[in-house]
Amino acid sequence: MPSLELLRARARAQLEANSREATLNGRRHRFTVPAVASYPFQWFWDSCFHAIAWVHFDVERAADELRALLAWQRPNGFIPHVVFWDRRHTMNRSWHWLESRAWVGAPFVPVAAGKPATSELIQPPVLAQALERVFDAGGGDEVLRDLLPGVTRYHRWLLAERDADDDGLVSIVAPSESGLDFSPAYDAALGLTRNPGALRLNAAMRLVTLRNKLRGWSAHRILHAPGSFAVEDVLVNSCLIAGLTALARLAEAAGDTEDAAWAGAQAERSLDALLERSYDPAAGTFWNLNGPYEEPATVHTIVSLMPLMLRMLPRAVAEELVDGQLTRPDRFWPRYPVPSVALHEPEFRADSRVDGRERIWRGGTWVNTNWFLVHGLRQHGFDDEANEIRAATLELIERHGFREYFDPLNGAPGGAQGFGWSTLAIDL
Repeated sequence: MPSLELLRARARAQLEANSREATLNGRRHRFTVPAVASYPFQWFWDSCFHAIAWVHFDVERAADELRALLAWQRPNGFIPHVVFWDRRHTMNRSWHWLESRAWVGAPFVPVAAGKPATSELIQPPVLAQALERVFDAGGGDEVLRDLLPGVTRYHRWLLAERDADDDGLVSIVAPSESGLDFSPAYDAALGLTRNPGALRLNAAMRLVTLRNKLRGWSAHRILHAPGSFAVEDVLVNSCLIAGLTALARLAEAAGDTEDAAWAGAQAERSLDALLERSYDPAAGTFWNLNGPYEEPATVHTIVSLMPLMLRMLPRAVAEELVDGQLTRPDRFWPRYPVPSVALHEPEFRADSRVDGRERIWRGGTWVNTNWFLVHGLRQHGFDDEANEIRAATLELIERHGFREYFDPLNGAPGGAQGFGWSTLAIDL
């Protein structure tokens, strides 16, 4: 295991290497790209993780990471999942166009030479959690004055626009909104049979995106259209509940009792809904809910473990997730935990490759989901399990550097090199 000083030095060097600056409306902004070659733009939840890592070195730089995201917030509260600060290369891949509204020239989506400035998707709402870390690290009242109103508007937008059935759970309208793009947790919602091939998987995802684009990326139109991809996702809603809980604390610190009460009450309501609708007591786990009839997607993936991040999760449920799922050697407890797909599932691919093509989140171990689990396990008193995940994660970083993901069986690295959010290792 690397020394703390060496790990910190390597993490800071990686964050600085991935750091960029750009101007918007006359103001200079600083942000961190996930990986210089593979992901040269700003991603929503990546930046939230980057801010948490930056807290260990430069609190003001951490706050700037969030300011750059909020600079693109629209009047209704929406914040895009990708910001194409440098649009010279945004047409290199079809998804840059498909995931945007560039062709309609929407008033809050500036277009340069037909190239999109942002996507129209969301990502898991980790924004309030990141802001709380910045505030607690010494960001002070100025950070709350600058950022808290926008963070609050964002959460209110999510619940107003993405909770179509008003049950307290928000829906995603594309697999990539979960941040777990090709995870088998979404195969059924894509209309695929178990263990699909790489080309069918890719085509199904692109079809969903094209349909959403043809519907003008209107959440109302998408969520109410027959046959749309609409998933009440366990990971996204766990992040939402954790975010609302953090938001309540931040609003209280800012003296805003009204927003604090709203956020706290909504967190409780959403947790109740998650337990009532997504938790399967017989299986001892949580399932994503697909479509208007909320059909459970009964495949064991990392999303089912994500409620462990919630301090309010009932003790009995946490124990069932840990003892009945997480620490079972045939499911989520290989040499390098925690794989993104349970080992016993037919979709599990240790190297995240299907038919020889990379399809991320179909088996690899990721630092960000380990980060959620380590902190969540500690909250619930599972310190031994948290320490084992921490030790395995740090070993992977020492051996291979900050890679995008790792093979859970032999630790081999995969995906992008110099991956920004893997610097979360310093926060374990």
